[in-house]
Amino acid sequence: MPADDELLIDRPGDGVAVLTLNRPAQHNAVTMALQSTLDTALSELEQDPDVRAVVLTGSGERAFSAGYDLKEMADWDADELLLSLLQREEWLGHLATTPLPVVAALNGLAYGVGAIMASAADVRIGGPASVLRFTAGAHGGANATWSLPGIVGRGLAAELLMTARAIEPDEGAAIGLLNRMVAADEVLPAAVAVAAQIAANPPEGVRAIKELVRATAGRTPEEAFAAENLVMRTTLRPRPVREVYATADERARRALGDP
Repeated sequence: MPADDELLIDRPGDGVAVLTLNRPAQHNAVTMALQSTLDTALSELEQDPDVRAVVLTGSGERAFSAGYDLKEMADWDADELLLSLLQREEWLGHLATTPLPVVAALNGLAYGVGAIMASAADVRIGGPASVLRFTAGAHGGANATWSLPGIVGRGLAAELLMTARAIEPDEGAAIGLLNRMVAADEVLPAAVAVAAQIAANPPEGVRAIKELVRATAGRTPEEAFAAENLVMRTTLRPRPVREVYATADERARRALGDP
C-alpha cells in the first residue's frame, strides 16, 4: 500500500477536485499501489455529485510524473510484469473514459506513464518545465497510440511515439499537445481555473461533449454530426427555452453586477 500522503486530494471549491501525485523525491514516479489508489480515488469522485471536474497534477517543481517506479519493477518476473500491464490497462482506461472532465496541470516533466496520463486528460496546462516524452518506443513497447493521434494528428504522433524523443514545452504548445503555457507558479492555478469554468456549466452537456469529442476520431463529418444530433434529441432532449437559459441569464446578471 502507498503511504497515506502519496496521493493528495483537495477540493478548492467550484465543483473541482485536485488529485496530486505526492512523491516529489521520486519525481512522482507511479507505483502499482499508487496507481490503484488513483483508480479508487477517481471512482469515488465520480460518485460525488459535488465534483464536476478533476485536476491531475504532481507535487514539486520538477516533475508531473517521471513514469513508473523502475526500482519497484527491477526484480519482477514475467508474470509480475504481465500483472502490472493489466493493472496499467485498468487505470489508464478508467482515466481515459471517466465521464468527469480531466485537466492535467503539468508542473514539470511527464515521461512514460506520466505522458500517457497527460494525453488521457481532456485539457493540458503546461509551464517552462513541462517536457513530455512517450518512452515505450525506446525499449520495444508501444503507448499512447490510442490517445496522441487525436491530439496532434497521425503523422506527428507516429514520429513522437516511434522516436520516443523529448517534446519541449514550446513545441508542445505549438502542436496542441499543451492547450496553453503559463508561468511555472501559474500552472496549477490556471488548471483549476479552467476546471472551474467547465464545472460551472451543466454537467450533462459537458459530459456529452466529452464523449462526442472522444468518439469523433475515425468518423466522417456526417457521422460525427449525426451522433451529436442524436445526443441532442435523446440524452440532452429539448427543454423549454426559458429553462435552458435561466441559469445563463442569472450568471450574466451577476457578472454585470445586476441584482
